[in-house]
Amino acid sequence: MIKLCNIKKHFISRKNHKLNAIALDDVSFEVNDKEVICLIGPSGSGKSTLLRCINALEIPDEGEIYIDDKKIDYHNEKQLEELRKSLGCVFQQFNLFPHKTVKENITLAPIEVLHMDKKQAEDNAIELLKKVGLESKADVYPNQLSGGQKQRVAIVRALAMNPKIMLFDEPTSALDPEMVKEVLDVMKDLSKSGMTMVVVTHEMGFAKEVSDRIIFMDEGKIVEEGTPDDIFNHPSKQRTIDFLSKVM
Repeated sequence: MIKLCNIKKHFISRKNHKLNAIALDDVSFEVNDKEVICLIGPSGSGKSTLLRCINALEIPDEGEIYIDDKKIDYHNEKQLEELRKSLGCVFQQFNLFPHKTVKENITLAPIEVLHMDKKQAEDNAIELLKKVGLESKADVYPNQLSGGQKQRVAIVRALAMNPKIMLFDEPTSALDPEMVKEVLDVMKDLSKSGMTMVVVTHEMGFAKEVSDRIIFMDEGKIVEEGTPDDIFNHPSKQRTIDFLSKVM
């Protein structure tokens, strides 16, 4: 479903406009239909940049990415528009519109982008809110929600577009500890439903429980890849061992 081939990405200095850091260095892997992949590793290892290349928020300097066997053309706006319809993205920050209700936040894109009937979009929003325990919050504004509730709404907003793939970029990192579980529970239910997911996370317990495969990255490279058992119980690379000894 997703295929990354030799992806390279450099950052450019704002001061001298010269290449000064390698964000991704020859990264290749595949994500199969209904598979859950967790990307783990230290901060600055390239995980979020990789996710942003998949959803076309960043353009790789080298390499190719395929979605459903179609190569992403980063200069084809029509193709990118269709690509983004098939990808649901949830970020660290909730990015909800503060002047719109929960229901309006969820229905905006289906109505404007998918041209869905307003009643159908609203009915769909309510059904999705039921699944995450927030049906009663449909008509409130984001500032009346907790952080965990806002992130659950952000997940529902992405799901309202009926995506083929969900991308999560550290969705719990901005939450208070007691709010993390409620968001992870929604993601666990989503994985059980058969949704294809790529998740950047620091939640090792979640990665261990939900992943089909785990990819450990450091300094823009894939250091090690395998099943949760491979990575957590039988890591083969010393860098993986060192990292896990500090986070487990």
